[in-house]
Amino acid sequence: MSQNEFMGITTVLFDLDGTLINSSPGIRRCVDESLAHHGYPAITDEQFSSFIGPPLTTGFGFVGSDETLIESLIAVYREHYGAGGMYEYSVYDGIPELLTRLNDAGFRLAVATSKRTGFARPVVEHAGLASQFEIVVGSERDGAGAEKPVVMRSVFEQMAIADPDAVVMIGDREHDGYGAVALGTHFIGVLWGFGSRGELQAAGARELVAHPSEIEDLLTPHS
Repeated sequence: MSQNEFMGITTVLFDLDGTLINSSPGIRRCVDESLAHHGYPAITDEQFSSFIGPPLTTGFGFVGSDETLIESLIAVYREHYGAGGMYEYSVYDGIPELLTRLNDAGFRLAVATSKRTGFARPVVEHAGLASQFEIVVGSERDGAGAEKPVVMRSVFEQMAIADPDAVVMIGDREHDGYGAVALGTHFIGVLWGFGSRGELQAAGARELVAHPSEIEDLLTPHS
């Protein structure tokens, strides 16, 4: 895909977990706390590889399909997450610089995440990134309400976006791509997060990038 494919972009939406921040330490600890509370063994590497990204109702699906159990797992997880796990993360190298340069270049930036808004906004603030974004939008409820198309549609409404072709979604999981397809936006997949190259390609990524600086190269004209 040539750089010209992105020349009409005016708005850049970012996923949070696995795209802006590596949140796996806190998430994994809180998942294990919840599993232990319910008498289950710690999450395996294979199970965890697909946990981050989709809504929690999907993430905890490996324990079974009992909705009441999954709701209880999520409730205990959130207790631990809100009590400190949400701040066990690191910002990926190059992200602060990328956001500054995109803002300086005149792009509108927003966060679109399946994480609950009540967690997402404090985390973005704590990371020192809040001033870079017009809005931080997460989910307001579980299940279908946390799916990426729902979150992205909320961003569109709040930012009064009329032209989806002027928007690019940046994310590390297939769910970000599905959201982009549903809303008609472009999609750039990042390889430093939790999704695989194959997963991102299958989800319709127009480009795959290995470092944040490559996003700037794709979206800004070369001098």
